[in-house]
Amino acid sequence: MAAPELLTRHEKGAWAEATACAWLLERGFYVCVNFAAQGPIDLVAVDKRGNCFLFDVKYISRTSSARKNIATFRVRSELQKALKVRLFIIDHAKNITIEPPFDENND
Repeated sequence: MAAPELLTRHEKGAWAEATACAWLLERGFYVCVNFAAQGPIDLVAVDKRGNCFLFDVKYISRTSSARKNIATFRVRSELQKALKVRLFIIDHAKNITIEPPFDENND
């Protein structure tokens, strides 16, 4: 991927969603992508046992060393909380945080 400062916001989001899909696929999930441009859910992941996980993918830039915990400045909407949507937060170095966290083997 090009340097983050050269990408548009849309390109960063598309990269983050593609990276999130790859991460989930590598772990054995079936992944469905939201066709709509807007909405509370970007990805639906289903494990081999049929457990369903909803994700809103967020790209973040690390512009400050004070932002060590990348999940601290992204929050779920009330609708996302009601739907149990998890935030899939990713930065340019592919550091990933999922909030609320889940155990991909036992959740």
